[in-house]
Amino acid sequence: MTSHLLSRAARARTGRRLNPAAVACLLPSVAHAQYRQPAIVRFLSSDAGAPEQYDVVIVGGGIAGSALACALASGKASSTLKIALIEAFGLNDHIQQWSPRPDQYSNRVSSLTPKSVTFLKKIGIWAELDPSRVAPLEGMQVWDGVSDARITFDAANIQGTQASFLHQVFSGARITIDNINTTTTTASNSQDSEFQDAGEREASSQPLAWMTENLHVQYGLQKQILAHQTRGIQLDIFERTKVQTITANPTTTTTTTTLNDVAQSAQGGQVDISDWPVIELDNGKKLQTRLLVGADGVNSPVRTFAKIESLGWDYAQFGLVATLQIDPMTSTAPGYGKGIAWQRFLPTGPIAMLPLNNGLASLVWSTTPKIAQDLKKLPPRDFCALVNAGFSASPAELNYLYNSIGPDGQPLVDFQQEIEWRASVQEMEASKSVIRGHSKVDDKPPKVVGVQENTRAPFPLRMRNSNSYVEDRVVLVGDAAHTVHPLAGQGLNQGLADVECLARTIEQSILNGSDIDFGPVLWARSLGGLTAVDNIGPIKTEIMRFTMGLEDSASSSTRS
Repeated sequence: MTSHLLSRAARARTGRRLNPAAVACLLPSVAHAQYRQPAIVRFLSSDAGAPEQYDVVIVGGGIAGSALACALASGKASSTLKIALIEAFGLNDHIQQWSPRPDQYSNRVSSLTPKSVTFLKKIGIWAELDPSRVAPLEGMQVWDGVSDARITFDAANIQGTQASFLHQVFSGARITIDNINTTTTTASNSQDSEFQDAGEREASSQPLAWMTENLHVQYGLQKQILAHQTRGIQLDIFERTKVQTITANPTTTTTTTTLNDVAQSAQGGQVDISDWPVIELDNGKKLQTRLLVGADGVNSPVRTFAKIESLGWDYAQFGLVATLQIDPMTSTAPGYGKGIAWQRFLPTGPIAMLPLNNGLASLVWSTTPKIAQDLKKLPPRDFCALVNAGFSASPAELNYLYNSIGPDGQPLVDFQQEIEWRASVQEMEASKSVIRGHSKVDDKPPKVVGVQENTRAPFPLRMRNSNSYVEDRVVLVGDAAHTVHPLAGQGLNQGLADVECLARTIEQSILNGSDIDFGPVLWARSLGGLTAVDNIGPIKTEIMRFTMGLEDSASSSTRS
């Protein structure tokens, strides 16, 4: 990230990126602060409406923004910073009102990779979560809806090439694709990360991921934020507050301010703050910040302020999520034995069932906008029947059922009867195949017997990627930086990887005596914590190519 404080003549760029060496000598040195004092200014002005200064202002109090606030508050050096977190909705509601029944789950569920869990443990969030609402993902069954070609992942048994490839994918390692071949590299160097631990090196002994509700993670984050405030961390929360404007050139006539005593000795007592971003809130309050972080979603006002373009496309698909009730008599049901994720690729889009505890599962069905809306309107009994068919019926049979939904969302035929008859035909054909010496039909997911009320929700699918994640005193994280298809289940993990890397970079910048605005330059150049958004599709393409026999072996991948 570049700095408005620096002379434009010093901004030697390679392409769009700043050359750190050209500006390092101009950065304030506070290395000898021993992280006792924050690099925070005290604004000296008689103007009653003068902005209040912060080291870091985070716009967006979702998981990414709240996690960054917790990560900075947890750091040995960054905990001395003055931080503001701005959220348009109520944050404390997640604590005061979140008391779900054991058999009730919200429909927004994510898979947390070992890397994400390691990070959440490090910043104290994992300990705040209810273990009964965290389900380990021990295996995956992925197959094609046309050819029935299949690949199975088992955390306990995968070894060698498959284990190396999969655990790098699921643990958040950076994957580079070249002509549908994978080259894997480690996400970052362990020696400079306060937030890495041995958990990442023990991926083979861990589940592939852990399933839990986004609201559950948010609950843990808010509890930890309150704990940080209680112990005196300078972390100000502006909830139910919207950003009105963000400006780069404040109107105040005061352009210099006195630093804390440690920084004064290195800076001569003055620092130019005239180009620090100023955020005006809808309550009339103004904040001025050394570093502005946009964690404010796909339509990020912070990204707009920074004039960062976001490119991408809509997939002409909708995703439908729901919380499902599973037949407890099914031995492989999620919550009964080890948790298995099931994913089937259909011509209209993939359907996936992800394990939760207490005999429940989370559905993510990517399909056409019309089918998604029809699925939402179907009566619960028929909806469950169609979900079961989505994992077993042929594409032609599914098309027949789709076309048998009336404009009012009511089925024109008896779905249950149709599906049971077609299932009996399939079973008969499978038995004949076994008699002829063919292998037995692969396992199918557990039977869905119910859907929780008000959990069915369709949403448009899109891909967005910002041209840059950093600009002058601005950093984008999470959906503000990149939005991906839920197919790979990596959206939340990408956001947490952004946050982990940014927090680590700020920590190192303070310890190295640099302006916290300078550290993200190195972050942007290395992209150590960011998985390239365009790589998600090819990773899955490679898996499916291997599944369909288009690749002889995953060992054709090379690693560095």
